[in-house]
Amino acid sequence: MSGRKRFEIIVNPVAGSRNNGLFDAVVRRLEESGAQVRCLETECPGHAVELAATAAMQGHADVVVAAGGDGTINEVARGLLGHAMPLGILPLGTANVLGVEIGQRARAKSVADTLLFGEAKLIGTGLVGGEVFLLMVGVGFDGRVVGAIRPAMKRRLGRFAFIWEGLQVWAAGPSAEIHLEIDGVQEEAAWVLVTNVRHYAGPFTLSQTAGILQPGLEVYLFRGRSRLAFAGYFLGLAFGRVAAMPGVDVVHGKEIKISSQVSCEVEVDGDARDPLPLVIEQGTGFLRLVIPRS
Repeated sequence: MSGRKRFEIIVNPVAGSRNNGLFDAVVRRLEESGAQVRCLETECPGHAVELAATAAMQGHADVVVAAGGDGTINEVARGLLGHAMPLGILPLGTANVLGVEIGQRARAKSVADTLLFGEAKLIGTGLVGGEVFLLMVGVGFDGRVVGAIRPAMKRRLGRFAFIWEGLQVWAAGPSAEIHLEIDGVQEEAAWVLVTNVRHYAGPFTLSQTAGILQPGLEVYLFRGRSRLAFAGYFLGLAFGRVAAMPGVDVVHGKEIKISSQVSCEVEVDGDARDPLPLVIEQGTGFLRLVIPRS
């Protein structure tokens, strides 16, 4: 097989310091295969959305590749939503949850092989505030963690920045009660995760039934508010048994309205977003993702 021949790669120039040469190695392998590669660097938050939308409308490439972390991939996906142009990923971030989700190894040969020959499959998405997300929305605990991490700290410490801030947030105790309306049903929780995928924070398994290749959102309601309860949740994540933990309920929903009486932090696909209130919906937009060969 000859593989794809034209690539436009949208790259976050600071993501993982380009992951110790992974970016350059993938580009080199693509070019050695005879492909034409054009690289476009993002200049500010939101720039990748604009670059991806322009690439999709021009139609000069066989695939538009998001090179960066899950936040960069989210932006490129927003630009490609509704277009026939498929999304490819070159995982350079800290957690690379989407890469883990589709089984993409962060190795140059594997990434290049996927971009050249992988099948472009329709994927399920979600909407938060009218904007697409691929992975999840976190309200409460992980929203506070992500919001506390400065870019320089993230570049310097990598995933240890999340561990450190997570310990600080855990020690401070849960924030305000979170109020939800899930398809018309009222709920309350101390921490909420609305997920479109199986994995969380990289290798940890959150859901045994969700998956990006199928539509539908799962809502994880963490009811307990004590430090001990949260320690149990983390233990459940470590062993892939969150849904079985006491104080955790899992609900399927198409429309989730979330609010709080005080300010409550939110993260979407690993990036901090505006605080509550917000509305999350099951996505219906057309989006194809290039996945590794079986």
